[in-house]
Amino acid sequence: MMDAALEGEEAIKDNTANLPKPSGMVEAEKQDATGNRYLYDNYRDRAQYEHWVRDSLRSMMGLVTRLQPEIELPAGMKGLLDNATADGFGLKQLFFRLVRQIISHGRIPLVANIDDNGLPYFSTYAAVNAINWKTASQSGRQDLVLAVFREFREKTGNDEFSHECEPVYRVFAMRDGVCYSSVWNDAGEAVDDETALGTTGADQRLVKGLEYIPVVYCGSTDNGPDVDEVPLLSMARAALKSYQLSADYFTALHQTSHPQPWVSGLDEGVDLSVTGPSAAWDLGLNGTCGYLEFQGAGIEAVRKAMDDQRNAALEAGAKVMDIGGTESGEARKARQNDQHATLHSMVITAAEGLEQGLRYIADWLGFDEKEVSFTVKPDFTSVGVDPQLAAQLLTAAQAGIVSHDSFWLYLTTGKLPERDWQTELGLIQEQGPDLGGM
Repeated sequence: MMDAALEGEEAIKDNTANLPKPSGMVEAEKQDATGNRYLYDNYRDRAQYEHWVRDSLRSMMGLVTRLQPEIELPAGMKGLLDNATADGFGLKQLFFRLVRQIISHGRIPLVANIDDNGLPYFSTYAAVNAINWKTASQSGRQDLVLAVFREFREKTGNDEFSHECEPVYRVFAMRDGVCYSSVWNDAGEAVDDETALGTTGADQRLVKGLEYIPVVYCGSTDNGPDVDEVPLLSMARAALKSYQLSADYFTALHQTSHPQPWVSGLDEGVDLSVTGPSAAWDLGLNGTCGYLEFQGAGIEAVRKAMDDQRNAALEAGAKVMDIGGTESGEARKARQNDQHATLHSMVITAAEGLEQGLRYIADWLGFDEKEVSFTVKPDFTSVGVDPQLAAQLLTAAQAGIVSHDSFWLYLTTGKLPERDWQTELGLIQEQGPDLGGM
């Protein structure tokens, strides 16, 4: 449901299960499935799917992208700042991807990896592709002992223009206190040989195996492997119900929006074939005529039901949405605070999950885990830049009293960094030429 909701109206309408056929259309298709198919096609085409879910996600990510992660890494892991993903993006972009998937699907598995060149990176999987996992006692603690992910690889023999893929399954398993990785196909055949993960020597022999599975399940409420709640699911359900109601609503409007003329009591010889403002009817001595117009309250009831679904979506707290001026300032502020509280927890779990992944890599490469830090302060309030303070910071930065990083952080976010003097002094000593010479 969530994938279709995010993709939009076309994906929703492609699945006929999202819009059941009315009983009249079912009976009509029993009589002539091909000839009467147009009844349902028109019914579906008139329906309207509201993109509340997609708009909500965009609004929430707009708040998240204003945040500035504070990252500390050992010198040998600095490359991750600009190249942390399988497709070559940095840690900040990876963090945004984690938050986006947590908002839209409730969880995202994050896997620490080392490529063939010995460089660390992270890979992620869609929530639906995390198909199996198991926890058990490891050194007295409950930890992962199995994690299975579905991947898709290009079929062998494809030409360069083909996009056909086949599923394979990557398995991480603990055996004898060491993590092993392997890849299997649907037939149960090994695609990639089983490999022990860990530090290897010059001869590629294992020196120290990983004593854990380097996987973190980043979730909406915590980073455990179990499935968390999907934050936007309530809104997606409300949008789907509104779509179903809109089919009835717009079909009823279509069928009743044009008054239908009628005539009665005409002589057998009278033939009426033209209507319109430029035509006049001769009804004879006994003929009468009139218009059939909609007078019932059914359409209004459907419209009210659609409004109820829209209000239900608003109450889900997934989007700051303008509701036509009927909401007080205090009510809006309270609703925004509710949304920010939800975002707060998801930002925290994403940052902590990424930090844990970085610690896995540090341990894998032999660095000190204590030198790794990835923190984000989830402050979504809008803060302006004070021109006078900005000018004072510029003077201080030019004089070497504050770091260039502090000055730039204030210009871009309106916020001063929260760090002690020793950390600030270290940044001052590491930075390049003074601002006056740039």
